[in-house]
Amino acid sequence: FSGPKEEFLASLGMRFTISPAGEDDLQRAEELTVRTNQLNTTGRTYSYDELRSYAESEAHLLLVAELEDKHGTYGKIGLALVETGAEVWTLKLLLMSCRVMARGVGTVMLNHVMHRARAAGARLVAELVPNDRNRMMLITLRLGGFRECGRDGETLLLESTGAEVPPPPDYLELVIH
Repeated sequence: FSGPKEEFLASLGMRFTISPAGEDDLQRAEELTVRTNQLNTTGRTYSYDELRSYAESEAHLLLVAELEDKHGTYGKIGLALVETGAEVWTLKLLLMSCRVMARGVGTVMLNHVMHRARAAGARLVAELVPNDRNRMMLITLRLGGFRECGRDGETLLLESTGAEVPPPPDYLELVIH
């Protein structure tokens, strides 16, 4: 720990869970794509049916994140959609509910995707549609070792440089399903 904020976060007893999206997660996942603007890499919305097809696809990972602490559960607060190619994985969407921003969990999902891509022997490219509200996501990607590698229309492409992926913060328990 490095100070009062980390001590406070440690006192919360946070558990951050990352799971493949199941049928019962899709309604909330759709809601997150519609409502989350600030901590959202692309701002794209996805319908229930689109999300179900991604969840069932062999060529995609659709992951949901859940957070709970000693005060209770925050429910499903994060979503990642990854296209999993043999050589390149593309992070099509990463979002985190703004209501957990102060909990210091913003990079946990990104780092998990980076670990998974590396374990699969794939390069990781993230799509970002920059706007005046999601600058924090660009900063998060850059601090995570991503560098601009191209554009596709309004979409900025950022590639992970392969830098060391930090472990989850000491102040939370990470559960992977």
